[in-house]
Amino acid sequence: MERSIGSGQGWIDVVRVRQVVRQRQGFSLVELLVVIAIIAILAGLLLPAIQAGRESARRTTCQHNLRQLALAVCNYESGSRRLPAAAIVSEASNPATCTGCWNPWAEARLASFTAGTKHGSGWMLAVLPFLEQVPLFNRWDRTTNVLGNAAVAQTDIPSLYCPTRRSGIRLGRDDHKNLVRSGWRGGGTDYGGCYGRGDGFVNDTADDHRFADNDTPIVGSRGNRQGMFLSNRGRLLSAATDGLANTIMLGELQRLRPLTGSSGAANTYNRTSQDGWAAGGVATLFVTATDPGHGNPGGMNNLFFESPGSDHAGGSLFAMADGSVQWLNEFIDAKDNNAVFPLLGSIRDGAVASLATAGY
Repeated sequence: MERSIGSGQGWIDVVRVRQVVRQRQGFSLVELLVVIAIIAILAGLLLPAIQAGRESARRTTCQHNLRQLALAVCNYESGSRRLPAAAIVSEASNPATCTGCWNPWAEARLASFTAGTKHGSGWMLAVLPFLEQVPLFNRWDRTTNVLGNAAVAQTDIPSLYCPTRRSGIRLGRDDHKNLVRSGWRGGGTDYGGCYGRGDGFVNDTADDHRFADNDTPIVGSRGNRQGMFLSNRGRLLSAATDGLANTIMLGELQRLRPLTGSSGAANTYNRTSQDGWAAGGVATLFVTATDPGHGNPGGMNNLFFESPGSDHAGGSLFAMADGSVQWLNEFIDAKDNNAVFPLLGSIRDGAVASLATAGY
């Protein structure tokens, strides 16, 4: 309250009371809205930088994962004098019509067979000891196949997932439908080995995307198109006469599902991935081919099941045969099967293709 005193101490008390009242009034509505607007603008400016920082950290982790996997393969080769086999398969697929054709996916999923006759496992199983997974490796029963080792094959190995994409099997994205059994809830992988620049796999899922060890020429394609991995036997590193630093050994994989309610190859079986570190075949392999005649548009992130790709913006990470890890832009030249990217996937075509040529 104000004291009605005309002079002296009374007026001083009035001034003090008014000051206290003003101090207690706080912000006006306009001032509050201005503050909120400023905060919103600052948040809008900072959010992209925060997101970019997080993705940079995730990509660094992915690069580390791929480097560790490449070192595991190289250490395996040092001890065995050969790379691990792309797949261990016992029964050839359609031997009368296709030489060297294999269906590891069908073999991996068999529920009944004579012990020791079926496997369907892939190259990642062989390198587990070099990924500090010796206990997991020792639990594998070599008298049976991947399905027979379901408890082991479903085990998540964190370093085999790219953190930009996932940290495990995503039920909301139907990742489990790409596994050996849809009831599994673990054991996926976002990395695979390079099978070359050939048409390595059958498109139709009725044939389980089976693959063949052959070098049948693609029209307009020159030279040897094989990659660093072969089924049932390991490749010598010395076979990569184009140069280890210029040959892709490992890389990131696309993980695709058919479009719901769609028809036609491009939206169904060409978009159907297989998944699982324990399985052989396209689950743990990719090609660098450009082969439109067989549905492959070439490059990466192209929604074609044979090709590599990632959830990183603008490209993917690849490990070369010398163990180095490189980032390749998704706009790298892949216009035909004699372009830079396809040639980087083959080991001895004699063509000039290198990371320097790629310009990335």
